[in-house]
Amino acid sequence: MTGNSVDAVVARLNAIEFRLREIGRWSDHRPSMDALASTLPFCYDTLEIEAWLQFIFVGRMRELIEQGDPLPTSCGITPYIDMLSASGRIVDAELVRLVQEIDQAISGDA
Repeated sequence: MTGNSVDAVVARLNAIEFRLREIGRWSDHRPSMDALASTLPFCYDTLEIEAWLQFIFVGRMRELIEQGDPLPTSCGITPYIDMLSASGRIVDAELVRLVQEIDQAISGDA
């Protein structure tokens, strides 16, 4: 991933954090160790999507960037959000857009 791509990912991670704060879904309280230890994709059995984004995705991506480690070559969070929406779970539209953009920035589907 090029420097410009990393910059695009950082910008979107920051935008996701800002949006979570703006809609009141950013938390100062870390989920329990049990909730974070889920082995299911997106911790769907223990975390809401907003908590997963904050405590798993954004945190891990920032850690990779800070350490200079390579970022994943693909990202597919949007299908999970689509599944949530299809089941009746309302996810903030701006957050959905930002997740779509980060999926594209990481996967190179821009």
